[in-house]
Amino acid sequence: MVSLWRSGFNGFCFWKREKISKILLEKEGGGEDMRNIIMAGIVLLASVTVAQAHSVWINAFLAEAHQPPHVMLSLGWGHSLPMDDILNSPNGRVEVESFALIDPALQKTALLLPAVKPAEKVGETRNVTVYPGDLAVQKVAFTKDATPGVYQFSLASKPNFYTQYIDTSGRERLLLKPKNEVKDAKKVLMSVKYSAFAKSYVALGSWQQPKPLGHGLEIVPRTDLSTVRVGDLVEVDVLFYGKPLSTTAQSLDFITAHSASFGQSDGFSLFSYLMKGRGQFRVQSAGQWIISVNHKEDVTASGSLHDLAGKVDQVYHSATLTFNVK
Repeated sequence: MVSLWRSGFNGFCFWKREKISKILLEKEGGGEDMRNIIMAGIVLLASVTVAQAHSVWINAFLAEAHQPPHVMLSLGWGHSLPMDDILNSPNGRVEVESFALIDPALQKTALLLPAVKPAEKVGETRNVTVYPGDLAVQKVAFTKDATPGVYQFSLASKPNFYTQYIDTSGRERLLLKPKNEVKDAKKVLMSVKYSAFAKSYVALGSWQQPKPLGHGLEIVPRTDLSTVRVGDLVEVDVLFYGKPLSTTAQSLDFITAHSASFGQSDGFSLFSYLMKGRGQFRVQSAGQWIISVNHKEDVTASGSLHDLAGKVDQVYHSATLTFNVK
């Protein structure tokens, strides 16, 4: 368990791991084995300020009081389960490109998308400003003949640009544009291209191992998430464009996990490095849990992302998986 200190800008923030990766590279260059590399990272992580990413996630709650059952569905954005901010917040927003239900045969049903237009205030006093919110709240009702198996709720954001900079008047600002389109920048602090993915699962009848959906960054459970209880071990695979994502000296990749009932109020998460694309943790409390992963790639003129050179400094992918513990 590692304490994660939060720092951000205008409601949008990222994992800062460059310093840790540098130390790992030095360790690896010195001939140390991976265990020593990881231990070096653990020690350094405890002393380095780490910024927790603004995340998008799916709230999916199965209601079985009446049969056939239904799922109450909504989206979350920010840091705190189950609701933290609206997706079209003036303090940092994410645009959903696709939101769908995938049945056991991998057939897709489109779901309602949240509003895209930035929220405008509808009321204001000396004490508060009121904004309308759209979290894509909807009811997904199963039919009496619904196919048994695992249903996947899937979200992908529209890739977006974010540039944090100091303008010519000395103010710190954030625009949803690449840095080459910012006209009043005195100094660019950070510029990224960001894509987010989210999933949640509901099982009708017995659990079946779900298949990957092909997200750019994807968390796939190896554990039956329909029966998880306090104390159980949860294992996941993490795929980056279909291939296992693992910790290396160049990229410190890991999952975090927390719940509204464990870690969230104190600002920390459970932590697991990704080895051969796999991570795991032991559930500490009942309630809704979220697993998160972030992966960063640097943009260079000679690298694989050369088409983005001059527009952004890094490309970030994030993914979440939410589930409920009994």
